[in-house]
Amino acid sequence: MTEFIDRFLFQLTELLHAPVLLALFAMVVWTLISIGAFFRTWLMRVRKPREAVHTFFAQHEGEITALLTDSPYADIQLTELVRSWEKKQNSRLDNIRFLIKTGPSIGLVGTLIPMGQALSSLSSGDMAAMSGNMLTAFTSTIIGLVCGTVAYLISLKWEKWLHADFLACEVEAETRLRFAGLKQAETDSTLIYNQSL
Repeated sequence: MTEFIDRFLFQLTELLHAPVLLALFAMVVWTLISIGAFFRTWLMRVRKPREAVHTFFAQHEGEITALLTDSPYADIQLTELVRSWEKKQNSRLDNIRFLIKTGPSIGLVGTLIPMGQALSSLSSGDMAAMSGNMLTAFTSTIIGLVCGTVAYLISLKWEKWLHADFLACEVEAETRLRFAGLKQAETDSTLIYNQSL
């Protein structure tokens, strides 16, 4: 019974070998795409540091104007609008965070499967197959760790950018809110002055 379970589990790991290698290849492609997106964003931020904030206010200009002029709860609704934008921007990091967590794990699985095959080849005396499997095992470890590390470094910088954008967005929203309050107070005082005449 134990021998059957051992053989079954070994065959199962053999079946997982190809999907794990495919996942490692997909991780490499995903990492390269993430690096490209990172450098594109970096260049954009060098040229236009506050572009994300300007884009947010340009996209929601009508809604913000309506809140500041008509809503008695403009501060709450404006904060909610900014926070929903922050949440949407943060969700862009989910792909990178996923790669940080899964990269080393998939690399480890991609290491252990060929090592089992290498030990099997060693027992049968097939040294060429053993060296090929060991090469695959070490390559999988390196790819998993490198992809995870690169994704972590990208996420660190991207999170700093997003926090800077969120702070700038909240400052701009607060400035507009205070300016709208001052305008409203000025209008009210003008009306009171005109009525007193």
